[in-house]
Amino acid sequence: MAKVKETTFVCNSCGNEFSKWRGQCSACGEWNSLREVKNLGGGKNKRGGGQKAKSGKNGSEVEVFNLGNKENVVKKNEFIFSSGIAEFDRVLGKGIVQGSVMLFSGEPGVGKSTLLSQVVGKIGGLYVAGEESLEQIRLRVSRLGLDEKNFDILATNTLQDIESVLERTKNVYKIMIVDSIQVLVDEEGTGVPGSVTQLKSCTFKLVEMAKRLGIAIFIVGHVTKEGSIAGPKLLEHMVDVVLYFEGEKNGELRILRAIKNRFGSSDEVGVFRMESVGLVEVRSDEVNLISSEMSGVGKTITVVMEGSRPMMVEIQALVTESFAPMPKRGFVGIDYNRGQMLLAVAQKSLGLPLYKDDVFVSVMGGVKIMDTGADLAIIGAVYSSAKNKMISTKKVLMGEVSLIGEVRKVKFFERRVNEAKGLGRQVVEAKTVKDLVAICNR
Repeated sequence: MAKVKETTFVCNSCGNEFSKWRGQCSACGEWNSLREVKNLGGGKNKRGGGQKAKSGKNGSEVEVFNLGNKENVVKKNEFIFSSGIAEFDRVLGKGIVQGSVMLFSGEPGVGKSTLLSQVVGKIGGLYVAGEESLEQIRLRVSRLGLDEKNFDILATNTLQDIESVLERTKNVYKIMIVDSIQVLVDEEGTGVPGSVTQLKSCTFKLVEMAKRLGIAIFIVGHVTKEGSIAGPKLLEHMVDVVLYFEGEKNGELRILRAIKNRFGSSDEVGVFRMESVGLVEVRSDEVNLISSEMSGVGKTITVVMEGSRPMMVEIQALVTESFAPMPKRGFVGIDYNRGQMLLAVAQKSLGLPLYKDDVFVSVMGGVKIMDTGADLAIIGAVYSSAKNKMISTKKVLMGEVSLIGEVRKVKFFERRVNEAKGLGRQVVEAKTVKDLVAICNR
């Protein structure tokens, strides 16, 4: 049998592994980024001579469970428990799954620690504070009016300290918050905190602890300047659920959405409003993303589906003459490539000379929409601004726009219509993008 090497070399920048050391990583091109690490389990698990396979951790025999045997299956009501916050449970599916690991991400200041503190305040748990002091957490808990007895604080940046506490307190905690993964250090690993090797090692061991001890772990992850989770591909594939908390820091509304969910749908969203007492749940009939009822140039209204709930949003566009060699394009709350495609359709179908104009499009309220039902409203706002004509806010534009300018009905069309009628608005039907010309002239 070939001998398994006990060490390997891992790049701190990209996480690729190599059998030998080299000066430059062939994957990312970084110099002197390879570090020697121990190969977990390498050469230790030997089989032969009819010996049973043993686990590398405690030497116990590896067991195989059959789902048909009811004694091996945990009852559903024992396996899932509520967070005490309905909107939070909606996004997760039906609640928190025992032994799951969830990556909780969002921009700085959006309210990640506030929401997770409220979850701990409802059901109790262990809060691992890697970035905050004990007094800072006490002040936040006091401001939110939460029960301090539900908070057990572990102020450490070391993974081994967390493991030691969990081993001593088995079956005591239902959930644990790790704030944040970027400052956590595995003393058995290499690299600085936040490096790829440390993120990989810490997350892997947290997942192992969650499954073995049956505790649900929330891992707080920072966001890069580009708006993506730090180490996204590395962490997303290792955890069970990826949650993203978004919204304008200066605004009231916050949107919680699941990018990945192994236990339920990833289409549902939770809506919260930031108040002095913390994050308050917002019902469907209380969601208001319309800045004002007054009509204006470059302003349209549409209804998008966020999970199972319809939400009325406002689209604003600004089209102005460009004096730069390359006109600018800016999209807030809309996918950049989708926005570029819609501008091309508007230029082709409506004859707008957008090739010489700066164009900026924004979804008001700080939310990000992926629903193609907003296509017609986006083009309508651009056309309104380019032609300096108003579209009444009493009219709702809905429809997916194809490359040849056709407008197609979107899913849950009737629910969107009922939402618009309930708020005193009329859905304008259009078969092609060219119908916007008549809509603006009405």
